[in-house]
Amino acid sequence: MAPSFAGYTEGSRLSLNYRDQWPKIPGTFVSFAAAGDHYFRRAKSGVGVLLFRDQAGTGKLSLTEAGLQYAYRIKLGEKRGYKNNEWFIRPGIQLKFSQRALNFGDLTFIDQLLANGNTTGGSTTQPVPAESVGYLDLTGSALAYNETYWGGFTMDHLLTPNQSLTAGEANVVMKVSVFGGAKIPLKNKQSRMQRVRYGREQESVNFVGHYRYQGGTDQLDLGAYWERDPLVLGAWFRGIPIKGFAAGSGDNYENIDALIALVGVKLKNDVSIGYSFDVTVSRLLNHTGGSHEISLVYKFNKNGGNLRDMHTIIPCPAF
Repeated sequence: MAPSFAGYTEGSRLSLNYRDQWPKIPGTFVSFAAAGDHYFRRAKSGVGVLLFRDQAGTGKLSLTEAGLQYAYRIKLGEKRGYKNNEWFIRPGIQLKFSQRALNFGDLTFIDQLLANGNTTGGSTTQPVPAESVGYLDLTGSALAYNETYWGGFTMDHLLTPNQSLTAGEANVVMKVSVFGGAKIPLKNKQSRMQRVRYGREQESVNFVGHYRYQGGTDQLDLGAYWERDPLVLGAWFRGIPIKGFAAGSGDNYENIDALIALVGVKLKNDVSIGYSFDVTVSRLLNHTGGSHEISLVYKFNKNGGNLRDMHTIIPCPAF
């Protein structure tokens, strides 16, 4: 997550997230995240705390992170009557502590295997690594937005820390992300009145994109949402079809990964629940079982009770 989004609701927010990726594969990839942020209106600043844990594989290779985020809002232009020339810039920074860990005893190596596929029951001759390693890292980001459009970038792993569990070097390569989108209102008299009278979001269609590059590998997500309180429906495609890649065996693979469907519901008590399912469309189609993700978000102190400030909130979807 880009630290520029800390406090982006201009109120307070608590969120929980759970993801189970490829449950058919042994040692499935499971991720948990918890976050909280708040916007300090007088200081024009957002502050957030992010906790994250990811675990994968038979050896339970895990990554645990705790980060502190800060973002500052800069206003450009003015809103005069029906004409809105306001733009906002939000530079952000995140300092986080990360810990890599591995249950080495749960792994099986080739020197522990018999010809019939059973294990010898003995220990491996492989050198035993450290159980865990901790390191500090830094993330920087910038975000620009108005009522309709938003866009920005993130530079993660700026300190390129060494995450090796042995005496060697295994530096985390810097990751660059670029994201953006547009919110297109479906204007009608009823939706405009609901926004003014009840603070509800106007019915809209949102188009979004997210590109990431790290160490020679990249990924592109493209999606669209339909939003009408209290319901959000979305669909994404992950992959770069025009850019294939060759495997070590000489086979060529299409750069496609998944189709993603999302449904979200905003409850009356400012709680939002979202669920998404990834359908694998690559050659792994029959082997992964897809991916499930559940999110729970609670917003409070929203806009400080001032509905006139709704136009200052980043227009990207909340799910």
